[in-house]
Amino acid sequence: MMADRALLAADRDSKLEDAVFVELMAAFAAGVAIVTTVDESGQPRGLTTTAVTSVSREPPLLLVCVEQTSRTLPAIRHSGAFVVNVIEAAQAAVARHFSSKVEDKFAALRWRSGAGGAPVLHEHSLAWAECRVEREIDAGDHVVVIGEIIHGGVSEHGERAPLAYFRRSFGRFVAG
Repeated sequence: MMADRALLAADRDSKLEDAVFVELMAAFAAGVAIVTTVDESGQPRGLTTTAVTSVSREPPLLLVCVEQTSRTLPAIRHSGAFVVNVIEAAQAAVARHFSSKVEDKFAALRWRSGAGGAPVLHEHSLAWAECRVEREIDAGDHVVVIGEIIHGGVSEHGERAPLAYFRRSFGRFVAG
C-alpha cells in the first residue's frame, strides 16, 4: 500500500501522454447524443457527442461538453438554447454524419423545431431534452455548457436500444 502511494505521488508531477488519455477515454462506453441549436441566421447547427450527463433534478439541469473550436458552439452561445437528442442504435449513420465537418448536416434529415426553436431529431432519438443555457465553464480545449431542461420528450417506441460508443466504434447497448 505504501509503495502505491509513493508511485501516485511521483506521478502527480508528470503529464499524462496524449495517446494514453485517448485510450483511457476510449475504454469508457458512453451513450451517444446529437446536440442541436440554431445560429444567428436561423440555420440549424449540430454535433455528435458522448459527453452528456445529468447535473441536478431540481432544478432539472444537464451538461454537455463542446469543443472550443466547434462551429456549433457560437450558435449555442447566440441562441442561448440547445437540444440534446439521445440517439437510437439504428441511427449510427446519422451520428457519424453529425460528427463530420459537412456544412449543412440537416439537408437530408427530417426534424422539427422544439419549443425554444432548436431542432428536435424526433425520428432518430429515444428521448430529447430542450435546454436553456444556464452557464458555461471553460475546461481546457472544451466548454462545459450547463443547460436547464425546459421541455423534453421520450420516444413512443420504448423497445428501441440506445446508440453506444466504445473504443472508437458505434454499437448497441444491450441491457442484461
